[in-house]
Amino acid sequence: MDSSYSRSNKSFIDRLIENCEKAKAASPVNEFVLQNLSQLDGMKQAIYVIEQVDGSEEAVFEVFSRYKNKNERKCAKLNSPSKIMYVGSSTTGVRKRIEQHKGEGHAGTYALHLKHWFRSNYKITIKQYSECKEVLQIIEDDLSDRLKPAFGKQGGNNK
Repeated sequence: MDSSYSRSNKSFIDRLIENCEKAKAASPVNEFVLQNLSQLDGMKQAIYVIEQVDGSEEAVFEVFSRYKNKNERKCAKLNSPSKIMYVGSSTTGVRKRIEQHKGEGHAGTYALHLKHWFRSNYKITIKQYSECKEVLQIIEDDLSDRLKPAFGKQGGNNK
């Protein structure tokens, strides 16, 4: 095997292991249930969890599935019914991303687009971390793996 390949591969693995260790040790510097979008003003990066508060998980899954099949908007991937609807993150502006999920975004953006189909109550928990985006992605992936959200792809955007 080419030694330059081995060195670069090891370097990636070493960085990944280091980032995983940082992710394991990380705690949110701020965590709150969103009450008003203005709470997100100026917030560049965070992980968020969108959770169904009442109603049947199976019924919500079916309603979203039917809405997604209309192809009016780009919708998040279907997984399986769960009270945790979505786990996501943003590193470029949390407010804009939450607005997209609420249904205020462009039809071509993959999101939940809640106002267009969801008629029940939900809550959004914001978790701010001071970690770099690579570590934040690992934390998001771990949270998604543990919470098993009903919608959205699991794993990083580049996977």
